[in-house]
Amino acid sequence: MNETILVVDDEPDMLDILYGFLTEKGYRVQCAANAEKALDILRNGACDLLLSDINMPGKKGFELLNDASALYPGLKTALITAYDVRDYIRLARDYNVGNIISKTTPFNFQEIEVLVKNILSEEVFGLERYIDGVVTTGHISNSGQVETVLQKIIDFMPDDRHKRKFRQAAGEIIINAIYYGAREEQGDRKSEWDLDVTLDPDEEIIVSWGADSEKAGVAVRDQKGNLTKQTVLYWLERNTTRGDDGISLGLFDEHGKGIYISRETIDRFIINTKRNVTTEIVMLNYGEGMYNGYRPLWIHEF
Repeated sequence: MNETILVVDDEPDMLDILYGFLTEKGYRVQCAANAEKALDILRNGACDLLLSDINMPGKKGFELLNDASALYPGLKTALITAYDVRDYIRLARDYNVGNIISKTTPFNFQEIEVLVKNILSEEVFGLERYIDGVVTTGHISNSGQVETVLQKIIDFMPDDRHKRKFRQAAGEIIINAIYYGAREEQGDRKSEWDLDVTLDPDEEIIVSWGADSEKAGVAVRDQKGNLTKQTVLYWLERNTTRGDDGISLGLFDEHGKGIYISRETIDRFIINTKRNVTTEIVMLNYGEGMYNGYRPLWIHEF
């Protein structure tokens, strides 16, 4: 590996941890304790990935990523935080940030490794990139097959926690992939939908599932690639922001809840999208109590 990663964090222990781990994985790593020092480093040369804490004295992580991207348009970036990512959804949308890593207890090194590798390589599609185990794949060519495929997923799951969570989340995402992805239906016109649909071969929904020693996973892919990062962030913001009456702004929306509800259900909810080609949603669920912390935000858009 020849990639250089610039890590920015005001906590020396965290800098040491990330420096040691990423160096061990073969990356060249530079460190900075704040945004200004990071920008000084960048003014002397580019890096391949900028990984920054959000809450730091002086300039915050979102501002740093914005300034760094002005120096190097197209720079790959990610943020990291120990706080609730839902509190940053509006800023993520404003600054067009798709990746926010959550610090967990214990620290999830394997997750950091996967995210860094995926961002740098842009090879993000496929459940096998997230699951170290056998992956089974099925195709959905009509709406009548949804329950059959969903039951295969549930029967495969190793414990009741996975069964319960994937029944809700995977079912929601498969339906979304058919009607919003393949059929490009409008959420505010549900009364006009033809619910009994047959998909052409280039519209089929591809569903994969598998498990390893730590987690189980499901991936749902359409072949249209219509979902955008900004659309996802918009709906997440609607459902995490409360009005003056204390009620979620998205509570009475006719659509847009599926992604939010599924993300709240599953431990790791990953969106990979290549515009006008494919959209894949990967859902990962860990064993009970393995990694304590908030859910990250992972949206890879190409």
